[in-house]
Amino acid sequence: MKSLKSAGLRAALIAAAALLTANAVVQAQEKQPILIGGTLGLTGFLSEGSADYKAVYDRWNDEVNKRGGLLGRPVKLVIYNDESTPAVAQSLYSRLLDQDKVDLLLAPFSTFVGGAVLPIVQSHNKLFFNGGFVSMAMFTNAKGSMIGTYMYQEPDYPRGLFEFIKSLPADKRPKRAAIFTYQSPFPIVVRDGYNGYGGALRFVKEAGIELVVNEQFPANTTDFNALVQKAKGANADMVLHIGQLNDSLQVARTIQQQDYKPAFFCTCGSPVTSIAAWAKLGAAAERAFSGTPAWPTQKHPGLVELSEFFKKERKQDTLPAYAIVAQTILQVIEQAVNGAGTLDQEKLREYIYKSEFKTASGNIRFQENGTPVYSQLLLQFQNGKNEVVFPAKDKTADAILP
Repeated sequence: MKSLKSAGLRAALIAAAALLTANAVVQAQEKQPILIGGTLGLTGFLSEGSADYKAVYDRWNDEVNKRGGLLGRPVKLVIYNDESTPAVAQSLYSRLLDQDKVDLLLAPFSTFVGGAVLPIVQSHNKLFFNGGFVSMAMFTNAKGSMIGTYMYQEPDYPRGLFEFIKSLPADKRPKRAAIFTYQSPFPIVVRDGYNGYGGALRFVKEAGIELVVNEQFPANTTDFNALVQKAKGANADMVLHIGQLNDSLQVARTIQQQDYKPAFFCTCGSPVTSIAAWAKLGAAAERAFSGTPAWPTQKHPGLVELSEFFKKERKQDTLPAYAIVAQTILQVIEQAVNGAGTLDQEKLREYIYKSEFKTASGNIRFQENGTPVYSQLLLQFQNGKNEVVFPAKDKTADAILP
């Protein structure tokens, strides 16, 4: 009898030990960090914009962990340097998915790099949280698996400028336009539109403005004298430069050097007037127009605090548009994971498409293709800083026009 009791006790102890071990394993798994992975071009021609993204990511990572993480687990960001190169990014996203086994994926910065990695993400049936680039075609092809926080896509980049022009008296509107376009998919769609919608060419035509110059330039162009001279010689009173950071800076310098004074000069590609390098142009930066998804004066959730962070920690008086979009995608991730109570991709997707998110870009809902409803502010760089000049309800200053 004693042996039977002893055997029973041993069995009970073994079972209890096994249960404790199992519980410990579960608890340990629950405390394993949630991995959120992505890449940025921390070196190469995308490094300045990427640095803004990285600053926002690191700040959010610290803050979300102070709030207890997600689902009671700490959060760890795994951000690799893709060197501003699509092939490098492809290799790194494969690593994130196959080796690091990340739970959630952030998109890289720029359409140039993003287009190369999207098929890899789709092959793993992962949601792609995209605060890094725009592409109507890619959002369409992703069929709702890519969640984007740019408040406008390529065809609408010039839209705010032309809505502003429409609001002006006839004698203040431009008459002759010149368009310079960087030879890359993103700028070309900004110029041409998508499936018959939007685009600079269509906006110019609808506004009754004569198109007198329409030129593309290769990515390695460094001398813009001939292009600017052509626009000046054609008496274009509007110049739309649809490009990236470095070429936009050089075009602005060249316009000043040639003493060319178009009434409207828009950096209608990358939103460069809010990047630190723009202010360093001095007089060449003045009166340029550009778009942004939001502005600190709107006081959307987290926007004022983000602006103060950039002033204090980054020594940047202007909050970059890239930083706003980066903050917004992180707010969507946090609210979606906490709201759905899971990392399951399908359940997250279902939650995202039925919910409203309170973000630095305002309260947003997602359309069926993964993009938010259009919203844009028009900036003009005046007296060393950006001012919102349109729409009227949000403006911080009147536009300066000849």
